[in-house]
Amino acid sequence: MAPQTEEQRKQEEAASRRHARLDNAGVLQMSANVEQLEKITILPGHEPDYSACTFCLWEEDHTLGNTLRWMIMKDADVEYCGYSAPHPSEPKIHLRVQMYDGLSAVDCLRRALANLRSLFETMGSQYASSLQNDNYPREKDVDVHEVVAETLRERGFGVEGDAMDESS
Repeated sequence: MAPQTEEQRKQEEAASRRHARLDNAGVLQMSANVEQLEKITILPGHEPDYSACTFCLWEEDHTLGNTLRWMIMKDADVEYCGYSAPHPSEPKIHLRVQMYDGLSAVDCLRRALANLRSLFETMGSQYASSLQNDNYPREKDVDVHEVVAETLRERGFGVEGDAMDESS
């Protein structure tokens, strides 16, 4: 097989990233624009009623994958949810969602994303409020160099700068 040019490699990558996208109704539409890369795609092999889908989330890693898996598993209608990072050098994760009773995995993902956004907004506002009101524990700053120097003095060692330091 002949070596690929950089442009061919980019075109193949773009084609693989535009399998399908989620529109407002939660159905698949094929992307007509090759340059348009979708953040979330549904991989081939999903159920016809979208009750079981594997989503590909581009430019994401374990931080979002595990958080989203946790949020989705809180839904009582979810039969299974798991994620994987196909390869460490690929900037994507695969998220598998299977629902009971033929319910939509797409709708479940939408709810989970909305719930995560709400959770993060609440956490952000609470954090900002706490900082603004000085309502947080404060730790006394410790001079580590001084603590080490004092420990060395207690054990009979000279510390640079002390009168008993013989190395100077």
